[in-house]
Amino acid sequence: MKKKNDELLQNVNNEALETSEAVEAKKEKKAKKPKKLRNQALLKRGGYAMAITAAVLAGIIVLNVLLGVLAKRIPLEFDMTLDKKNSISAENIDYIKGIDKEVKITVCAKESDYLMYMANYAPQLYGVMDDYSNYYDQTLTLINRYDNYNSKIKVEYVDTQDTKFTEIASKYSQEQIGYGDLIVTCNDGTAERYKVVGFQDIYALEADETYAAYGMSGYTITGNNIETALTSAIAYVTNSVDKKVAFITGHSKDDYTESYRQLLKTNNYEIDVISDSMITKLSSDYNAIFIVAPTTDFIDSELDIISKFLDDGGKYGKGLVFIADAAAPYLPNLYAFLAEWGIEVREGIMFETEENNHMPDEPTTLGSYPFADDEILNSIQMCITGYNVPLTQAFESHNTITTTQLVATPETVVNAPVGTSNSWTGADKYKKETFSTVIQAKRFNYDDDNNPIQNYVFALSSVEFIHGDYSETSAISNKNIAFKVAERAVGAEDTGISFVTKRIENESFATEVTELTRNIVLIVFMILLPVAMIAAGIYVYIRRKNS
Repeated sequence: MKKKNDELLQNVNNEALETSEAVEAKKEKKAKKPKKLRNQALLKRGGYAMAITAAVLAGIIVLNVLLGVLAKRIPLEFDMTLDKKNSISAENIDYIKGIDKEVKITVCAKESDYLMYMANYAPQLYGVMDDYSNYYDQTLTLINRYDNYNSKIKVEYVDTQDTKFTEIASKYSQEQIGYGDLIVTCNDGTAERYKVVGFQDIYALEADETYAAYGMSGYTITGNNIETALTSAIAYVTNSVDKKVAFITGHSKDDYTESYRQLLKTNNYEIDVISDSMITKLSSDYNAIFIVAPTTDFIDSELDIISKFLDDGGKYGKGLVFIADAAAPYLPNLYAFLAEWGIEVREGIMFETEENNHMPDEPTTLGSYPFADDEILNSIQMCITGYNVPLTQAFESHNTITTTQLVATPETVVNAPVGTSNSWTGADKYKKETFSTVIQAKRFNYDDDNNPIQNYVFALSSVEFIHGDYSETSAISNKNIAFKVAERAVGAEDTGISFVTKRIENESFATEVTELTRNIVLIVFMILLPVAMIAAGIYVYIRRKNS
């Protein structure tokens, strides 16, 4: 029995020993396993890190490539100037995007040399005495934006020393093409239309009296018209509508039309001035004629010539714009002619009785407002004019002619006697009425093929729609409505964008960046980004160390 117990005890001890050895073996095996797993984990993490690093580097490379491609198609720069002086206006961008014809802008200069050469040529050719590199740089910036917005517009720089420029100069030999000029062309498959935009079209020049004492003619650049000039040229070459007009000045003592003619010229009008004291003929090439502030009346033969011009052999393709001036005498013959078109011109001057609707202490300088539901009045707000001749409708409709009061005064104006001053106190004895400041007569009919034909006669109550301080004020609609009247008179109101010159004044980039934008750039690039990079580095270091 004892022997049996000893054997059992021995077996238990052996099993315990085996168990102990197995445990030790397992411990040893277990101790070795974490080291292997740790190596595998580190290798795995390192692989991930390398993969992520490679992916980030690849992403950066791809992003740079994409940005390089996009920069040629989309403007990626940020314009920090106060009035977006290095940006194309939204209206122009919309127009540029809508161009559906191939347009080429040839810059007669090597792009990399433009600033240097313009600084040299401007004094020699145009008498610009100072360095205006900021303006020249601005011109390049804006030109290079055009093909970003429309792939049909191509910008090409041609070195004037290159043989290619010799070919260009020969092709347009009738033009005097200078360094830095732009040649804008469009070929619709039948014929090429082109327009040359020169230095004086791009830069606003003003005489500098500083050099007069030395017997020299010097000029300063006071503004940059590149956006207006270039988009206007594109509009010209992509449109086939002719806009040729004549200003009849021989019946006017004073010529108030210079600013107005420049506005029309900017919008691709071809303008003639007829200064003869008597009209003997009107070319059928004209689309419209303008009679501005006449001081002597027209005789019957002249009015017959105007009537035949407007009739255009029964095609009704011509227009007339008459702009009155209360400082001029009454012109019975001309006014009788206008009455046949439904436009009544009264003798006297408009006098505003509501003090909130005239300039302080100037009741004869008053406000008028859109009066009709007509597309021509889109974007037209208040007009302010003085020396207004009272205009009303002689009739609303008669035969084929209808009249429309486009812009008119409130019913608080009286027809004061000729020569009335601002201190006049007799308004209470006169009837208060609404008078037109812009009135339209439209003649409508059908030709032999039953196609609609029409033409227009317009009357504006004051020469101050196109001349004087208020006509140059952007918040006042004087010049805008005068331009829209001209567009309708020549039959071109639906042909594209209108250009009331956008002059960019840019003395230097530094002066046009606001204090706020400077502070934003300083904070973001000099403080926030560096701090963020340092913080990110510390965070990655701590995470890697702890892992």
